[in-house]
Amino acid sequence: MNKNIVKSAGIAALAAAVLFTGCSKFNPDTTLVTINTGDGTKDTISLGYANFAARYQQSMYDQYLLSYYGEGMWSTDMTGTGSTMEDDTKEGVLEDIENQYLTKLHAGDYDIALTDEQKTAIADAAAKFISDNPEETLEVMGATEEYVKEYLEYRTYYSLVSNAAMEEAGESISDEDCWMRTFSYVLFDTTGTKDEEGNAVEYTEEEIADLKANAEELAAADDYSAKAEELETTTSTYSYLKGEEEDDTMDMAIIEAAEALDEGDTSDVIEIDGVGYYVIHLDADHDEDASQTKKESLESDEFDKLLETWKAAITWKVDEKAWAKVEFDTLFKTLETETEETTEETTDDATTEETTDTEESTEDASEETEVEDTEDTSAEEDTEETSEENSDESTEETEAE
Repeated sequence: MNKNIVKSAGIAALAAAVLFTGCSKFNPDTTLVTINTGDGTKDTISLGYANFAARYQQSMYDQYLLSYYGEGMWSTDMTGTGSTMEDDTKEGVLEDIENQYLTKLHAGDYDIALTDEQKTAIADAAAKFISDNPEETLEVMGATEEYVKEYLEYRTYYSLVSNAAMEEAGESISDEDCWMRTFSYVLFDTTGTKDEEGNAVEYTEEEIADLKANAEELAAADDYSAKAEELETTTSTYSYLKGEEEDDTMDMAIIEAAEALDEGDTSDVIEIDGVGYYVIHLDADHDEDASQTKKESLESDEFDKLLETWKAAITWKVDEKAWAKVEFDTLFKTLETETEETTEETTDDATTEETTDTEESTEDASEETEVEDTEDTSAEEDTEETSEENSDESTEETEAE
């Protein structure tokens, strides 16, 4: 028997700040998505469930981004594509719902079903979420105990099935497919510098000659790292697939030079027109950490392809008019309070990994929220600034795990 202990400490509570009165109302039982699974089976996703998933996602983003972007962030075009952050987030939520639905639909392909312990953990987490939050907050978020349970079940199935599918894909990935080599490099940049006003200043021929002399000195050094430090240069590292014939990031002249090196060797000076002089040092012929990362990336790519295959086999029709009724017309702000929760699960060896995944997907549901009214404030300056920012932080990483 194995005992898995999952501890979540210092979880910040949330407060819903109502910015506008007269929030849009809709029937939560309205069908948002109509599904034909391809075998004659028909299914649906309710507007109420999708609304909860979207508003809960919004609350997570608000917690991390609201203080930076300001209260107008949801109406801002973060990516320069003409759509607002609200539109982009809702689109992502719908995609997540479809992906989670598909993994649950295909769970049987991998002999996956939730255990009684997992179902109990999910039910307990959902009940705690409801009991911990004021009625007004639950209303703002559109949360019901059934929606929270459904949300956690879908996420658990996604975790279990995606892991199983990627593990299966990994069996066909050879060592050669993910054999990564890693080198250190120093670039002696010859493109010039900038003055105090930010204007470009070209190097003189003498300055370029000095840079080349330093590069040659580094290439001839017995101790690459020590000489690089002595020359006060910046050393970076790069990993590439052994034998690769194209690279989207590094100039292929650098890759070809690396291919000619044995582990521990330093290259001659490599001149790249319009860039400068490179000197590289092969740190590892087979970087195990980078190779594992590459393998995981390939497994993820294969799972993405599998999802596309599953999507092509069903019909997924969204009622866009109904979906437009879901609006982020309230904000969720972080309060300076904390809670601590410890969950213990005892499982058989064969179910240890599945139970751990379930606990990880349910622990976030214990977060406390509280509603408080605040005045609407202008965030015009913040929203103008955000048009230059990339919004990738507003996606994967702020999900409540």
